[in-house]
Order: sequence, then C-alpha cells, then structure tokens
Amino acid sequence: MNASVRQSSQGATLPDDVVTAITTLHNYVSAALSMPPQVIVTCREERRAFGRSALQAMSYRKAVDMFISRFATKDDWWISEFRYKPEVSIYGRFYRTHGEDDEGLILLDERGWSELVGNVVKLTIVFTSLKFSVTAQSSS
Repeated sequence: MNASVRQSSQGATLPDDVVTAITTLHNYVSAALSMPPQVIVTCREERRAFGRSALQAMSYRKAVDMFISRFATKDDWWISEFRYKPEVSIYGRFYRTHGEDDEGLILLDERGWSELVGNVVKLTIVFTSLKFSVTAQSSS
C-alpha cells in the first residue's frame, strides 16, 4: 500500500483555510438548493405568491407593469383615464444576508433585477401616486 492511500484511508489533515473554504461552499450550495421556488409579494394587505424563475426571467419594467396590473387601484393612477401609471417602489427582504446593511426591507434597484430576485424571500410593493405629491406641494 503506498503512502497516499494510507494517508487517505486514515483521514488526511487539511489546512484550516481549505476546511473553511469547503464549509463555506457547502453552506452556500445547500442554501441555494433550499431556496423556495416562490416569492411572496405583498401590497397593502394583499399577499400573492409568484414564481421565482418567472420573476427572474422578466425585466424590472415588466415586473413593475405586472405589479401595477395585479395590485393598483383606481386611486393609484394620477388621472382617472389611466393615462399616467403610478410610481412603484419595490422593496425586498433577502434570504441570505451578509451583514446589517442587507437586513430588513431594502429598496431594490432596476439594475441587477434578476440577481436580486434570486435571493429575496419577500417583495413589498409601494405605490406613490403623483396626485398626492402634487396636492401636498400645492397646499404649502
């Protein structure tokens, strides 16, 4: 029996940094495989489940249009003829966080949408009506 076989049968000793790297990789892969296929989307008091893959496949603008069609009410539109879409902000709660800066609800940017959706567990949709911001400015 040669030395390498004996060493592997006795359990080779790996350097600590290699063990740490393997453990980190294992945890990452395990977490990635355990990501739920759904993303819970909340707007006001309504909650719906959306497929993660479907959200990742669409652009941010397509997602905004879909959320407007699913959640917007007549009061969210600036003009009653539905000529101006409501402004939409999308906040996400991340599945895997990497420090205090990505804990809680975080405003998502349009750039990197599919990457961000790949790690969110919850989205919160907020409509900002231009009607209300114009009224508030004119009354002061």
